[in-house]
Amino acid sequence: MSAFFASSSHMPCAECGASVRVAVRDEHVCDPERRLDFRMFQLRDEIADFEESLRGFLESAHGRFAQWLAERER
Repeated sequence: MSAFFASSSHMPCAECGASVRVAVRDEHVCDPERRLDFRMFQLRDEIADFEESLRGFLESAHGRFAQWLAERER
């Protein structure tokens, strides 16, 4: 751990990313919406990869057929 963090009076919460005073760290309660935003931020690369993979599938012959079949069965 760097010397900067060793002397800091605030640390980020590992669950939600909020800056929390070290003295009251045990009393911190994460806001559910902030926790979700923080998790989505952490997963941004995986989400982008999934969207690109889905786009590629939907443009393929199998993907076009799957779209046609889903629409037909709806």
